[in-house]
Amino acid sequence: MNTTVETLYFPAPSVNESEILRYAGCREADGATLALLHECMEESQNRFSYRVCFCELPVRIEGELCDFGSFSLSSYHLSQNLHGCQSALVFGATVGMEIDRLIARYGSLSPAKALMLQAIGAERIEALCDVFCQSAASDRQVSLKPRFSPGYGDLPTAIQPTLFALLDCSKKIGLCLNDSLMMSPSKSVTAFVGIKDANSK
Repeated sequence: MNTTVETLYFPAPSVNESEILRYAGCREADGATLALLHECMEESQNRFSYRVCFCELPVRIEGELCDFGSFSLSSYHLSQNLHGCQSALVFGATVGMEIDRLIARYGSLSPAKALMLQAIGAERIEALCDVFCQSAASDRQVSLKPRFSPGYGDLPTAIQPTLFALLDCSKKIGLCLNDSLMMSPSKSVTAFVGIKDANSK
C-alpha cells in the first residue's frame, strides 16, 4: 500500500449554479440575483487553483477506535462511516487564497457581492473534493465511502494538526492551520474517505 503523500492539480470542475445559489441562501433567484451571480463568477473565474494532497492508509476498526497505523482516534461516527473498509484515503484540498482576498475586498464595499463570492468559493471546494474522489475511485477501480471531515458528528477538529503533519499540507498545497484550528485558505477541506472492501455490502 502506498503511504507516500501525493499531490494532484486539477483543471476547473464544472460549475453548478444551483449549488452556488443554495450556499448563498437563495431559494428562488430573480433576474438581479442571477446577474450578480454571473458577475461574480466572471470576476472570480481565474482566482482558483485546484490542489489536493493525499495518502492511503490501512484502517482497522474496533468499536469506536479507528486505527490508521501511524495514528488512531476514537469516533463513533467515523467508525460507522469506515465500517467494512480495510484502507482509507486521507486528503487535504484547497482552491487557494485568491478567492479569500476577493471576498475581503468586497466585505465592506458590497456585502451582497461578498456573500455571493463566499458561495462560489464553497461550491468550488466541494466540486474539487467530488472530482478528486471520482478520480481516486476510477484510478483504483474501487468504490469509496462518503468523505468525512473533522467537525462532522463526533470527529473532533482537534485531529487537524495530526492530519496536517501527516500530509505536510503547508508544503504540498499551501494549506495552513492556525492555533484556533482554522484553515487558511478558508475554502479548504481535510477528510477521510473509506475504500470499500470488495466483499463488503
